[in-house]
Amino acid sequence: MGTLVDFTLYSDNKKNAPIAIKAASDEMQRIEQLFSIYGDQPNAIKTFNTSVPNTPIKLPDEVDTLLAQAEQLRRKSLGAFNPALGSLNKLWGFSRSTDASLPAPSSPPATDQISALQAASMHCIQKHHQNRWSRKNRDCKLDFGAIAKGYALEQGMQVLKSHGIQNAIINAGGDIRVSGKHGGRAWKIGIRHPRHAEKVIATINIEGDLSIVTSGDYERFYIYKGKRYHHILDPKTGMPATKTQSATVVTTNATSADAWSTALFVTGLKGIESIEKLGMSAILIDADGKIHTTENIESRLQLSFSPPMLRTSEH
Repeated sequence: MGTLVDFTLYSDNKKNAPIAIKAASDEMQRIEQLFSIYGDQPNAIKTFNTSVPNTPIKLPDEVDTLLAQAEQLRRKSLGAFNPALGSLNKLWGFSRSTDASLPAPSSPPATDQISALQAASMHCIQKHHQNRWSRKNRDCKLDFGAIAKGYALEQGMQVLKSHGIQNAIINAGGDIRVSGKHGGRAWKIGIRHPRHAEKVIATINIEGDLSIVTSGDYERFYIYKGKRYHHILDPKTGMPATKTQSATVVTTNATSADAWSTALFVTGLKGIESIEKLGMSAILIDADGKIHTTENIESRLQLSFSPPMLRTSEH
């Protein structure tokens, strides 16, 4: 999934721990192969993305379930999250930067290309009966990049638990799934400063079954004519979203946290109220560097310094 995955276990069973980590790692690798649209290895997603438009294609149960969840999230987020951005993502080329054999992008695509693929990605997936789905045009292509990592985290933690591990962290490039405690203490998670890679802008204490996922404009980006272009696209424009530097969502399920952090990044401040109504917590750093939070997270949040911080109730 274009990132390193770290496993941290708090356990007194030294023999079982590496076995559990290996099993969880294998499971996460399996999920990557199942959902990736890159590389040469065939899978159901790539088959769907090259299928004849308006032709129902049967997907494996696991893919069918996650796609149905992704489509539900698209509706709930009012289109801020969209699993059908495969063509647009490939056009912008940010995912190629994880492949050393391909050059990283350095300038934006042509405006007419962006507009055409953006239009093709809107409401282009149709559900049929018995795991069958179709796409409405040839430029409608699935990309699970904004949800599959969270799903892999969730499944990886379930594997650890099946091996008797109750206290652990899985960290996939800053996307984190937590279980239990670190001894008698809560896990302390740092949130990266979006403009200073070596700094932590805040820390949060969490314990039990929780996930904390951050979407930021600093992971894959370039500067072109003084403007930052990054990999998180606004489905409604086909362009990189501009309202946010970093969006963090805390909730029980890593799959949901992954998708909703992307949606919140796109919507910006107006999305925080929706996040809280859904029972989740959020920390958002807007385009001006101001920090906004849901009220249900403030007691667990410690700022590393004193940047401007605004509560959602002020807006």
